[in-house]
Amino acid sequence: MKNWIKNFLNDERGAESTELAITAIDVAGGAVSKFDSIKNKVGEKVDDVLDKLDDATGV
Repeated sequence: MKNWIKNFLNDERGAESTELAITAIDVAGGAVSKFDSIKNKVGEKVDDVLDKLDDATGV
C-alpha cells in the first residue's frame, strides 16, 4: 500500500492534460466575457440609431 501511494503521488501523466483543460477553460471564459461586452456595445449602438430615427421621423 505504501508503494502504491508513493507511485500515485509521483505519477504526472495527467498533469499536462489538466493544465491544458484549465487553459482551455480560461480562454473560453475570456471569449465569453468579450462577446458579452461586444453584445452590450452593439445593443447600445442599435438603441442610439433607433432614437435618432425616431427623432428624424418625429414619432
